[in-house]
Amino acid sequence: MAKKRKRPIKKGHPIAILIALHDNDAVIWKILSETIKLHVKINRGKRRRNQDKKQIYHFHEEIINVLRPIIKEGSRSMIVLSPPKEHYSDEFIDHVTKHHSWLLKKGYHQVFFSKIIGNQARNQKDVYFLKTREDFQELVDKTSNQEGVLILEDLSEIINKNEKFSRILYTWREIEHELKQIKENPDLPKPHFIILTDEYLNIKKNRNKMHRILQIAKNLDIKTKIMKQESEAGVIVEGFGGLVCYYKSR
Repeated sequence: MAKKRKRPIKKGHPIAILIALHDNDAVIWKILSETIKLHVKINRGKRRRNQDKKQIYHFHEEIINVLRPIIKEGSRSMIVLSPPKEHYSDEFIDHVTKHHSWLLKKGYHQVFFSKIIGNQARNQKDVYFLKTREDFQELVDKTSNQEGVLILEDLSEIINKNEKFSRILYTWREIEHELKQIKENPDLPKPHFIILTDEYLNIKKNRNKMHRILQIAKNLDIKTKIMKQESEAGVIVEGFGGLVCYYKSR
């Protein structure tokens, strides 16, 4: 009897990054719409109470170095977890404020850090439990929405200025055509962002086309953002028909 093929696990689209800070390590997780994925674990070397300022500094720098490529890919919603009665989240965010203020500079490049208290997030069971907490879900939605609103402020500026070399596309056909042109001629300008709602992505007739477009965009290093339709940012995107892609003048 032939073995049944295992169905591939649905990963879904990126929502946020969880930075779980513990007494002896940091565990970084990618929170996706369909699942969670362990990204990396960073050991402190010593327990927090035995670390001096220099060791804490280098530990935080290791975390920043791991986050750099993730941020470059377009993930800017960060949830920082700390155990009860500890101040690890505050220490890390203070480090960002003092040494990496560029991450917090207002604009569509801005990274959003939010704090939450939790016992630990060392394995998938821990994180799945955390995801069931109402306060965690609300925090993720709030942080992701803040990111989305800033991206859309950038789009609003383009619409209002009506600049010569700025362009906005509203259909998957236009976007697919643009990406095909860029694949054939890498010197062509790339879109600044492709933005859509989760509801638009989940419409059956759109699903396969949009997943293909999102994968091509990823291969071309074009930033994408999927927003909850009921969020503030999602409502704005829904006003464009659920999908929008824009170019900025250089």
